[in-house]
Amino acid sequence: MKHIICLIVSLVMCFAGVAQTSSDIERRINQSGKVTVSAPQGLAKRNNSALDRPVETKKTVKKADDDTFDDLDDERDRLKDKEKDKDKEKEKVETHKQPKRERTAQQTIQGRSVGYRIQAYSDNNYRTAKASAQARARAIAMKFPQYRSYILYNAPTWRLRLGDFKSQSEARAALSRIRSVFPNYAREMTIVRDHINVWQ
Repeated sequence: MKHIICLIVSLVMCFAGVAQTSSDIERRINQSGKVTVSAPQGLAKRNNSALDRPVETKKTVKKADDDTFDDLDDERDRLKDKEKDKDKEKEKVETHKQPKRERTAQQTIQGRSVGYRIQAYSDNNYRTAKASAQARARAIAMKFPQYRSYILYNAPTWRLRLGDFKSQSEARAALSRIRSVFPNYAREMTIVRDHINVWQ
């Protein structure tokens, strides 16, 4: 019963307060023609603290994204530089490993004289002779680049001759080396007297 009485009293007081505030508002409007309503102090403090706090805008987020992209670009550039350095080191190593080749392209013919050559191929089959001579010249040049190859055509025969040897002993030594590497061609190979090029 007491609870009900307390509830009724509190309701009456609330209605009286609302009526009082509405009468205060009417009085203020009549006096100045303007309405000024004051907010509770707790709400004002809450709003002021919200205003004081810095607001994170889209620009700051974008700036943070730009920073991460810049970091990724820097990392990518560092990786590219490392790969370039590795490639340069590989090139240095490979250039040291490669043997020095004889510069035969820069040599010039000083003259011609009588000497010896090794005849490695001779055939008069018009369909296959030229191709066979070229194939054999390539195979021998891969193993013995120091001996120049000469493919000669004297109708109807194609011939492959190797080297420019001044003496027969030089030609014999070269012939034995070539025969040891290419035993299939050994029977066809002979030493012939020919006009040779004298290289400078």
